[in-house]
Amino acid sequence: MISGKKVFIVAGAMGAVYLVTEVLKLNRLSNELETVTRASIYNVSLKGIDLRIDVTLKNPSGGRVKVKQPFVKLMYGDKVLASSQMVDKDITIPKFSEANTEPIMLNIGFVSLATSVPELYKTYRGTGKLTFTAKTVTTINNSLPYSKTDNITLGGGKEA
Repeated sequence: MISGKKVFIVAGAMGAVYLVTEVLKLNRLSNELETVTRASIYNVSLKGIDLRIDVTLKNPSGGRVKVKQPFVKLMYGDKVLASSQMVDKDITIPKFSEANTEPIMLNIGFVSLATSVPELYKTYRGTGKLTFTAKTVTTINNSLPYSKTDNITLGGGKEA
C-alpha cells in the first residue's frame, strides 16, 4: 500500500522536474530570440528630431513565444536621449517565424540634445549624422527578461 507521504514525495519530485524543464526552456528561448532594431529620421523640425523605431522579433525555436511590446531607450554614452512609452501589449511569435512591432516614435529635442550631450549635437551639425546606442528591453512569456543593445547611425551626412 502506498502511503500519503510517498505520494507527496513523488508529486513534489515530478513538480520539480517540470519546473526545471520550464526554466531551461525559457533560458533557451532567451538565448535564441533575436531582435533587429532599426531607426530612421521621420521628421526634423524646430522642436527637434522625430525618430521612427521599428523592432523585428525573430523566433528561431520550435515553440510559440509571447513577448511584451519592447521598451526602447536611445543613449549616447551613459546619457539617455529619449525612451519609448511603456505599453502592456503581448506579441505572439509563431515557431520559426518573426513579427514586427508597431512603429515607436521618439523625439529628441535640439535644446535637450545641445545641453545634455553637446559633443553629439556638434557632430550632428558638422556631419549630418547621429550615432547612438539603442537598448531594447522586453519580457518573454511574462516571466523572463530580455534585452539587447544595438549601435545605430542616422542621417546620410553632408556632402563634401
